[in-house]
Amino acid sequence: MDHPGRSLAVIHHRFSDWVPALQEAEPRLDIRGAHPREWESLDPDWLAGAEGLFCWRLPDGLVARMPNLVWVQNSGAGVDHLVANPELPGDIPITRADGRFGFWMARYVCGHLLSEALLLDECALAQSRSTWNAKLIPEDLGGKIALVLGFGRIGRQIGRALRELGMDVRGVVRSAREDEEFKLGTSAELPQWLPAARCLVLAVPSTAETRGSVDSGLLRFGNSHLTLLNVGRGDLMRLEDLLAALDAGTVGRAVLDVFPEEPLPKDSPLWHHPKITVTPHHSGPSTPKDLIPDILDNLRRFAEDRPIARAVDRQKGY
Repeated sequence: MDHPGRSLAVIHHRFSDWVPALQEAEPRLDIRGAHPREWESLDPDWLAGAEGLFCWRLPDGLVARMPNLVWVQNSGAGVDHLVANPELPGDIPITRADGRFGFWMARYVCGHLLSEALLLDECALAQSRSTWNAKLIPEDLGGKIALVLGFGRIGRQIGRALRELGMDVRGVVRSAREDEEFKLGTSAELPQWLPAARCLVLAVPSTAETRGSVDSGLLRFGNSHLTLLNVGRGDLMRLEDLLAALDAGTVGRAVLDVFPEEPLPKDSPLWHHPKITVTPHHSGPSTPKDLIPDILDNLRRFAEDRPIARAVDRQKGY
């Protein structure tokens, strides 16, 4: 197909899925892709002329080879890695997409919490021993407090799912505001809510304000029944403080899907801690089906040489 219009480079580990999906969504663009480790295989003249970039992490040296770059579309919700990248000029708009992450992450949070409440591990152990254990009575989550730190599109969907489990859901937001659906509070109210909370879900982006904010000063207000689930960013919490809280009993269990370093190093103590569940950053997979509806408007704007909409605020980090 002839592509007389603008060019979009797709540098992504699943570029073979994304290129045809993006091309179908906006046929006027010339879209080519490569794996982040093999981006130099793209025609250098074509890459130098490309004005758009779809990616997750930026490979070193890529931006220098794209002098005409005017737009970066992130393949996910969190953009801290792009905002902080010194190779990316500050005047180039970055856009994000959270697609249906809220549904994915809501299923993830509810799945782990329900597994705990229904004693599924204990039931599996009893089955492996051919034992009928009538003492395995499920926990009633009805009326128990669920705190969701970060209450945007993703956090709200998680909150709705937890509410369907019968829980008393409270959103924790940056600035106090009224909400027709849920009780909201700011982080200043967390010390009052945590002592009675059954779960704390971290769903905020990584910003100067949130990095390291879940620390010993906050976790000391928890309790032995508190399950902490992190689907936001790995640097939101101080892992050494989490380990200390688990050992002290101010956190009962932690379910971690994101980490400061990924893949999680093999020598990390998190792998073998009895109160920690480690998952491989899979709570919100980026799929074309889920994300392209978020991207489509800007794809069309880009193809028509119109201004990109809803660029992230680099000062806020989202």
